[in-house]
Amino acid sequence: MQYTIVLEPGDSGGIAARCVELPGTVCHGADKKEALARLKKAIRKVQQTWKTDLHHAIRSLSSEIIRIEVTETA
Repeated sequence: MQYTIVLEPGDSGGIAARCVELPGTVCHGADKKEALARLKKAIRKVQQTWKTDLHHAIRSLSSEIIRIEVTETA
């Protein structure tokens, strides 16, 4: 999957990289290479979270929740 990345000079030096498609996903690095490497890692974490959330949603759609009563035997 491809993402649109905006590279900008950091306020205190270095480079800031942000992903347009994932608002709030911003990473900083000493240079372009480091900023992009950090951003790729952050994007992978977002993708993994989405995957996990999707699996939970699918599981909950096919789940059934019931209550049963169990009495003690003498």
